[in-house]
Amino acid sequence: MTPPTATGPDTRPLSILEHARSAMRGRGEIETALAQVAKRLRLARSAIQPEEDVLNDVLKALLADGTVPADVGERVLAIRRTNESALAELGVLGPAERRLQERLVALHRQRADDALHELATELDALLTAARPLLARLPGVHDAEDAINADRVQVWRQATELAEHHGALRGAQRIIVGGSLDAPDQARITSRVSPEVRDLVDNYGHIRQPHLHYPELGAGANREEVRVGQTRIFSGRLTVDSHVDRPVRDRPWTTGDTLDDLHFLTRDDVEAWVPTIAQLTGARDEHEQRMQADARAEAERRPGDDDPQPPLRAGRKMPPPPAALLDRLAREELGDPA
Repeated sequence: MTPPTATGPDTRPLSILEHARSAMRGRGEIETALAQVAKRLRLARSAIQPEEDVLNDVLKALLADGTVPADVGERVLAIRRTNESALAELGVLGPAERRLQERLVALHRQRADDALHELATELDALLTAARPLLARLPGVHDAEDAINADRVQVWRQATELAEHHGALRGAQRIIVGGSLDAPDQARITSRVSPEVRDLVDNYGHIRQPHLHYPELGAGANREEVRVGQTRIFSGRLTVDSHVDRPVRDRPWTTGDTLDDLHFLTRDDVEAWVPTIAQLTGARDEHEQRMQADARAEAERRPGDDDPQPPLRAGRKMPPPPAALLDRLAREELGDPA
């Protein structure tokens, strides 16, 4: 379950995210190049010196003994040569750093599935280890329950696996964000947009999530609460008529890592780490299903679902009375009078 250790001087265990990213062929070379460029940029910036230092030394010498130092010109020329060299280096390394960052962004979009495959393998191993542990923890949800059931050690092991699963899902969000979010270097390393977070949490944890969470969908898991919230807008005090709040947590993202892991190990749940195409395809399929259901509901006529009285065998429904036909004709065609 522990990710492999790094080779070389640094033998600390790789994080889940770093281990998954190591599967992106070419990423290590780009990161090494970026580190080297960043180091040279720092050195070049620190090498730049102001000429005012020479001016201050000249003023001190003049005020002290009335003489001008003999090496003033050489010092100024040396500073200018150093500064010109540093500025020339910055002029080359700055664009080089930007191009490397662009390549890193492109690599994340092209190779995201490689990293997700590594996470999928990690998830399979994690669930295989978790199932026998969780089977020994029926009704155990916290440390007190574990003490009462004499399952403290098992509960600790299961809790470690649950935390490991939470870190795995965090790495999954970052990798998906690097593929789908705007080309922003900071987002590749840390931040994930709310849209990507919802996409992964809704469709990236289990297959066919709507079977276990019918409320799934954009805005479907929130309810409108009428309140009077005041805020300042364009210099005026306004009152908001409503706010949104969650109705019910997804059973696989409740905030309790152990409960979430319990859900993922159920027999009727198929946990997964999908590829980018599978993830967006699951979202599109769900949205199409919701649209089809909405169209069917809109086309349903009143009374379509009302139970019809059973007819006896060999008998037909009697014709409608004349009065009913006359009334329907007037409603459809208008009263002749």
